[in-house]
Amino acid sequence: MEDSINFPAGNGETDKKGNFQGLTPREFIFKYLKYLPLLVFCVAVACVIAVIKIRYTPSIYRMQSSLLIEDQDNPAAGSKDQRFQEMFVGQGEANLKNEVQILRSSIVIERVVRSLDLQTRYYSVGAVRTTEIYPLSPFRLVVQHMADSMQGVKLPITVKSNTGFVIGKGAAIYTFGQAFDYGGNKLIVLRNNDVDLKDFPSPQFQMTWLPAYFVAGSLMGPLKILAPDDGTTILTLSFEGENTTLGVNVLNTLMAVYDSLKIEDKNRISANTLRFIDEQLDILKNQLGNMEGKTKGYMVQNDAVDIADQSKLYMGNIQDINSKLAEQQVRASVLDLLINYISDEKNRNKLVPSNLGVEEPAITQFVTEYNRLELQREADLKTTKPDNPMIRNMDVTLENVRNNMLQVLQNVRGSYQIAIGSLTDQARSNEGRLRAIPEKSMQLMNIERQRKILEDLYSFLLQKKLETAISSAATISNSKIIEPATASYEAISPNKKSIYLFYILLGILVPVGIVAMLEVLRDKVTSRADIEKNTRAPILGEIGHSESDQTLIVAQNSRRFVAEQFRIIRSNLQYIVGKKERPVIMVTSSFSGEGKSFISTNIGAVMALAGKKTVIMEYDIRKPKIVSGLDLKRKMGITNYIIGKASFEDLILPVQEMENLYVIPCGPIPPNPAELLLDPKLDELMDQVRRHFEVVIMDTAPIGLVSDAINLGKYVDCTLYIVRQDHTFRNQIRLIEDLYSERKLPNISVIINDVKPEGGYFSGYGYYGGYGYYGGYKNKSGYFDAERSSRLKGGLFGRLFNPFKKK
Repeated sequence: MEDSINFPAGNGETDKKGNFQGLTPREFIFKYLKYLPLLVFCVAVACVIAVIKIRYTPSIYRMQSSLLIEDQDNPAAGSKDQRFQEMFVGQGEANLKNEVQILRSSIVIERVVRSLDLQTRYYSVGAVRTTEIYPLSPFRLVVQHMADSMQGVKLPITVKSNTGFVIGKGAAIYTFGQAFDYGGNKLIVLRNNDVDLKDFPSPQFQMTWLPAYFVAGSLMGPLKILAPDDGTTILTLSFEGENTTLGVNVLNTLMAVYDSLKIEDKNRISANTLRFIDEQLDILKNQLGNMEGKTKGYMVQNDAVDIADQSKLYMGNIQDINSKLAEQQVRASVLDLLINYISDEKNRNKLVPSNLGVEEPAITQFVTEYNRLELQREADLKTTKPDNPMIRNMDVTLENVRNNMLQVLQNVRGSYQIAIGSLTDQARSNEGRLRAIPEKSMQLMNIERQRKILEDLYSFLLQKKLETAISSAATISNSKIIEPATASYEAISPNKKSIYLFYILLGILVPVGIVAMLEVLRDKVTSRADIEKNTRAPILGEIGHSESDQTLIVAQNSRRFVAEQFRIIRSNLQYIVGKKERPVIMVTSSFSGEGKSFISTNIGAVMALAGKKTVIMEYDIRKPKIVSGLDLKRKMGITNYIIGKASFEDLILPVQEMENLYVIPCGPIPPNPAELLLDPKLDELMDQVRRHFEVVIMDTAPIGLVSDAINLGKYVDCTLYIVRQDHTFRNQIRLIEDLYSERKLPNISVIINDVKPEGGYFSGYGYYGGYGYYGGYKNKSGYFDAERSSRLKGGLFGRLFNPFKKK
């Protein structure tokens, strides 16, 4: 029996071998086992929520495709002429970031919307969620007139038959194909008989018509375009959505629209160049006609002949110089044409012709930049007005580029004029040597030179016209579809594993959090460890929860479990009182309601059963319960003896059903109980009691409320401090430690009262150890008599599934 009592270590130090140890795994399991139903319930509810979420959350799929943006010269050109290759390649190497922005631009996406007719959407309205119908819908909405084309319209219908429907909750039945007015909009709903209405969960449908820009905005969110970082020019396009067919069509159409836009831009530049060349050819054609007539008239009028053989040497030099001079003059003429074209206000905001043989990089750069800005301005004007600040800023930028381009053209033309002047000086030097040549021949030569310039310029423009026409006919985009759009077989959302894991963890954390909060907020003693952590006073024993309505549990032939626990305490008391022949035992507690009188009565009874003449003294003068608990008739008591109104023999009340057990009542309640217990007559009374009885039990007032027990401490040999499970506050255990460490009461030991299996993990001679709960009467072992209970039903599992039951 000795091992079941927690005695303090020597010198007032904490026993490090057992007193303050934490929970063992078995104790931990039994302490929190009662919350298992809550845990199972929360996990089950979480799993149900997860199933519902997965069931009714739309499945999202990913569609993906790859697009190559070529940034090299077109190998099909087959020409080593850089200018000729540039005609086929266009504007040079591709900038992937620019191409990504073009692909995601509203103009391109709106084209996709119109190509797929996504302005009109159809939905099937179910009991829980609404699903889009694509690509085959049982209806087709025709918009004849929109009251406000920037707002759109939403049309809910309920099909009544294969020929009629109602709008919203209205009663009027409309026929398919019938024009009707809805919110100022003129609409027609046509029936597609190829789609059976029985394939849909309900006859309710919804149709929407939205502006192209609004639908384009809704497509930009799920559309993602990734540019590689490894130097390649392959863009990865992806689209996420519920409908895989819609996603595949959007991606494929987007790549096709992007391809067509590139071709359109190149064709527009080529068409503008051809128009410019045709205009200049018409002018040169007239000039050549005039020059030929002038040559013919001069020769007829002046009887001009060929140059003499003797002038061939000088003429050879002059021809070489004239050839170079003609080349420079052709270039200067081209520049004059460009300068006149650009300076002409009629050509403002028109594309500047390119690829006219001007090899100056600065001119090519400005022409390219001007055409790019002009194309961008035209594209922006499709969605905004000319007075928009953005268009005005772009006009300013275009004017600056235009002025800079004119300045560069003037500078280049000046350099050409310098070259022409130099060649002219050389020609004059050679002409001086030909003074002997007839003046008529010289005039004819000048006329022929002018005609030759015009012929060369005309031939050059014809060649460029042919090249531009060939380039326009062979225009191809700089993009190529590597992989057409395909949809993933498995949905990327919802992720079933993640959802189940999240909700199962949530189902575990919620009850754990609740239990943890209850443990944090619980301020009462629930376990033996709560006592051992706060005091070094030994624990004498534990008394289980009794369902009996009687105070006296211990009887002669009682085999109840609680009665056996009192017998264990009787045995343990031998180690507390030692060899005292007539021990005086005081029973106290922190405050009322902790079972002090119940413990006093039954300890007295168990002592009486051992053959010892035992008396229970009712020293709780303020609130006596011993006599009433034993159904005894109250008579003279301690207060009567102290004031001299009764003799010792008048005080003793025998307990009829228990031999050797007696009670000394408290008597009438005085107005000054604390002072009364200091009266010297009390010493005489205690001497009388010690002489007449072998065991004295003193049931005193709670020491946490009044000082009566401290005053009576001088008469006792040991003190039994009652702690009631789920009733005594934890901070009151510190009072026991103070009394124990300061030795204010002799031989303090603790008795834990009202121990319930669901409330803790008490061991020793408690519920879970020795003759404990699982080895006791609850499993019908035959050692104990079962208690009659009107409250606890169902054994362990009855309590297990009611963890929050009020105790």
